[in-house]
Amino acid sequence: MKKFILSTLAITIILFLFGGLAQMFPWGIPSTQVITAQSGEQTEAFQAPQEIKMDPGSLTTEKFDEVMVGKISTLTTDKSFSWIISAPIARYDAGTYFVLELLTQFMVAVFLTVLLFLTRQMPLSKRVLIMLIAAIAVVSSIIGQQLNWWAMPAIYGLGVGINLMISWTIAYYISAKWIIRREH
Repeated sequence: MKKFILSTLAITIILFLFGGLAQMFPWGIPSTQVITAQSGEQTEAFQAPQEIKMDPGSLTTEKFDEVMVGKISTLTTDKSFSWIISAPIARYDAGTYFVLELLTQFMVAVFLTVLLFLTRQMPLSKRVLIMLIAAIAVVSSIIGQQLNWWAMPAIYGLGVGINLMISWTIAYYISAKWIIRREH
């Protein structure tokens, strides 16, 4: 049980830190377009160097929040099709983001640790290869659908996928090498 807990915590920390660092890569936050159309003072969390400020009402209507918040919607114009995910502005809080990200990475760490225990009879290279195949399957399934259905920009989608594969490999290798070692 001690190894399970230690592995889970180590993997969680590695994934959380790498995930935060990876957001600064060119395909992370820098690849997003930031548009605001607010009537009051802007929330600091939304300020970005590449921000495009628009007058209130020029992008949305009063009904937008009523119709869109809390839902995934599509919006079709004469020339475009958009997937829109809207949430109340109060949901965008850095503390909440970090807590939820930590919880997400903890859940991933639990699954990777289970995989480490299931493969502990195998050589290190085979264990890492199995995990990498699992990571590629996850990326192909999730990011592939987002690239297809949501028309996610390829630079962002592929970057996120590569980040996931790298971070999982680093975390898994460290735990396999020093925490949940091969049993002969």
